[in-house]
Order: sequence, then C-alpha cells, then structure tokens
Amino acid sequence: MHHQPNPRKNSFWNILWNIVFVFFYPIITTFSILFVGVIYVFSSLSQLLSRISTSKETIIEIKKPVWKPFANTEVLAVEQLLVDEIMFGPAYYRLRTQPATEAVTKDHYGEFKLACFGGLLLQRWNTTVPKDLPDFDLVFLNGQTGEVQTLQTIKAFTWNAEAIDEDTVLLKWFTGTQGGQIEIHKTDVIHSSLAADKT
Repeated sequence: MHHQPNPRKNSFWNILWNIVFVFFYPIITTFSILFVGVIYVFSSLSQLLSRISTSKETIIEIKKPVWKPFANTEVLAVEQLLVDEIMFGPAYYRLRTQPATEAVTKDHYGEFKLACFGGLLLQRWNTTVPKDLPDFDLVFLNGQTGEVQTLQTIKAFTWNAEAIDEDTVLLKWFTGTQGGQIEIHKTDVIHSSLAADKT
C-alpha cells in the first residue's frame, strides 16, 4: 500500500523555502557585489603599482653615467665618464679627448687633475681591485699631442699638488702612516715629450 504525498506538507516546505530565499537573496547579492568590488580595487592597485615600478626603472635608466667636461688645454677638451666607485673609497673614470687621442682612452683615472706646463697632471689607476689599492701613477697629459708620460708610481689615496712657480709643481701625498713628495719641473716634462716624439 503506497502512501500518498501530503500536499500540505509540500506546500509548507515551499513556503518556507520562498521565505528563506527572499530573506537571504539581498544578502547574497550584496556580498557578491562587494566581493567583485574588492577584486576590482586590488586589480586597480596592482596596475598602478606596476606603472609606478616601470616609471622608476625608466628614471634609473635615464640616470646612467654620461660623459662630462673634465678639463681643457689649449688644444684638447678632456671629458670623463664614471665607471665605478670603490667601496668606502674614491671613484674611477674613463677619459677621452676632443680631438681624439688613443693614449688616454685605454686606462682608468681618478678625480685628481692639475693644469700645468700646457697640459694636465693626472692620477692613472694601475688596478681597480680593492685589495691591491692604492696603486696609482702620476702622469702628464701633453696638452698639444695628447701623449701620456708616466712620472712616478704613488701608493697613496691622498694627493695634494700646488704650483710653486710657472716652471715647478710640488706634489705631496700621505699614506696614513707616512708621506712623500715630488717636484715636477717643466723642463723635465717638455724634454721628455720632445725625446719621445723624436723616437
């Protein structure tokens, strides 16, 4: 014998379901809208941060080292390009001249410079390995020919040069424990340059 379904019982559950649906539908809809809104906000923030990061990278690229004026002689214009900086130490550079001369471009140089005798006294780096520093050469850049003449190797970071008169420059250095000095005379530099030209 089969039981007949009770229409009143089914009707009661239908009514209850309709009441629950009507009551919770606005809540569910509101939650869905809020959820979509939160996702939209986070997506917009992510795009904004991505644009800011890209613009910062562009700014960094723009700030790459560029050639800057360094010194001038009667014939040569010397420019410098930053290469790197020793940690807790000085920076070193590439130099080039206009008109171009090969003798200058192949080495690294420091900030030190002194115009004298129609040329420049410069600090040429013999190495850029921090543990082997200081190891520099005092060199003279001939302002007419662009030739570079080595005067003395100096193993000190601190250099101080001054012109005593038109024909003599005094260079002093200090290593931290002891110092030294050298006189550079115009006749020595000019004669050495002329001898080099003749050979």
